[in-house]
Amino acid sequence: MKKLFYLMSCALVAFACSKDNGTNGPVIVNKDDILVGKKEVLDPDTQKQKLEQVANKFIDLFPAKEYEGLIEVSAAFASHSDRYFNDESYDWSDLEADFEGIFEKLYDEKQKSEYKWEYTYTLFLSNCTGTVTLGKRSAEYESSKDTKLIIEDVEGEDWELTLVYKNTKTVNFGEWVDTWYGYEYDYDKWEYVEVEYEDLYKISVEIPESLTFEVKRGGKFFAKVTANFDYSISKDGVDYQKDRFAVSVEVEIDDLIFNVNKAEVNSETGDVSWNVSVKKGGMFLFSLAVSGHADMVYKEEDGEIVEAEAKSATMNMDFNLLGELQLKGSCSDLIDFSDLVDAYYENERDCDRAAKKATELLEMNVYYDCTPTVQAHIEVEPVYDYGEYFLEPVIVFEDGSRYSFEKYFKERDFEKLIDNFEDMIFDYEDMVEDIYE
Repeated sequence: MKKLFYLMSCALVAFACSKDNGTNGPVIVNKDDILVGKKEVLDPDTQKQKLEQVANKFIDLFPAKEYEGLIEVSAAFASHSDRYFNDESYDWSDLEADFEGIFEKLYDEKQKSEYKWEYTYTLFLSNCTGTVTLGKRSAEYESSKDTKLIIEDVEGEDWELTLVYKNTKTVNFGEWVDTWYGYEYDYDKWEYVEVEYEDLYKISVEIPESLTFEVKRGGKFFAKVTANFDYSISKDGVDYQKDRFAVSVEVEIDDLIFNVNKAEVNSETGDVSWNVSVKKGGMFLFSLAVSGHADMVYKEEDGEIVEAEAKSATMNMDFNLLGELQLKGSCSDLIDFSDLVDAYYENERDCDRAAKKATELLEMNVYYDCTPTVQAHIEVEPVYDYGEYFLEPVIVFEDGSRYSFEKYFKERDFEKLIDNFEDMIFDYEDMVEDIYE
């Protein structure tokens, strides 16, 4: 339970308060639902029913039959992958020859002196163009300005995977020197002598302003990934103390849309933020948002950063599931908090002090139906078990009752939810077995 608490805390306090969580209340309302008024507070037992209600709705949104097509796709790819990579008669010769030419544009090595080598990697998208076609008996490469993969005759329908990028910018990731030692026989001295070798690595990468990866099946849209990049990287190489990098990603597959809205890391300020939301057929499912700040300490050797460590970090959170369950919280010092909950204590007094300090650092509240009324919150309390003192989380309700996670989430109280979840898993297992037979 202690490890569960640590993992849960680190995960949940990593989600920052979001101004727009995607919905103002329940997105699915059934006649027997427990709906919470603006100032209404539910008792602990009713909250169990509410949690089970929300979880069952979420599970019911993903029936196995609805995603049978995706499993069929995976089976088709598995079958063709077996043909491509395990059939010794499959002809890769055309592809191998052309890929060697592409690789030569991306990699270079030079011997600077007897014991010094320089290796240069230029990972440029503009050098990785062309159309690769995986046919029934051979793979072929055709030079073109596009970057495309065609897989022929998958269940009677060809697949076409296309990569499109815009406005690339070359970023120098710097130079690294690797010094190592070996022994070489010196015929003048008639003995082995130690020799210092030096390898210099230079890496440059083309980062686009935007990148789109689209998949078509039988000429029709199947999936799409769109990424937009916003970054500021030092001219003379990556500077881990000053650079900023942000990316926004949208993934569309079947009727699901995943959005990562501008996940950003700013090395100069120490700020980190991101939020993600998921929709199904245009209906809001859930959202998570992240923001935080870390004060970093950098260890340098010979002018190079060899180690980076956060001496302090603050995090906030907001999680929304189906507009019915919200978890909001913050941690004023995530490092101190994790150290406290991960430690064992010599006596009850020290453990009690640690529990009070950890509780002061953490604020985590439960809400329902996007109302502003706190239904429960999380605290930390001392525990003595198996001859050791340590910390555990407790759920504290507005009526003052306190439960450990183990006591509150008893299996017998959530039997219907467990049965529903197991039925869903069995349905998927049966479907996979039928399709892969």
